Amino acid sequence: MERQLKVLTEQLLDYNQKILAISRQAHEQKREPDFFAEVKPFADQVKQLLDEWKQIAISWVKKAQPKHIHEIQIETVGENIEKISVEAFYPSVSERRIKQFCRSVEYTLSLVLERLEQELRNGQ
Repeated sequence: MERQLKVLTEQLLDYNQKILAISRQAHEQKREPDFFAEVKPFADQVKQLLDEWKQIAISWVKKAQPKHIHEIQIETVGENIEKISVEAFYPSVSERRIKQFCRSVEYTLSLVLERLEQELRNGQ
């Protein structure tokens, strides 16, 4: 479970960086995206990965009880990344807002990775 969670967490971190890049591009181009051609396929990919990650992450938190990581943080990461995976495409959404959500998501995902790596090193 831990190794799979590590892989999924790393993939979410990659998506988080892509979301930042999408937001930058949307603000540079200042155009509304085609929802069904651009936004929905990306958001669906993120959601699919996110659903799998949340299920495993919540089980891990309950079982391992990692220091400073709680179930509510996992839920919050899920809500935030789901929201910004759509909002990033729209130039009307503040770039600052996207950056703040991305920072928050990155912090929690990095913390999860750190705790997982500690666990894997300790052979638990």
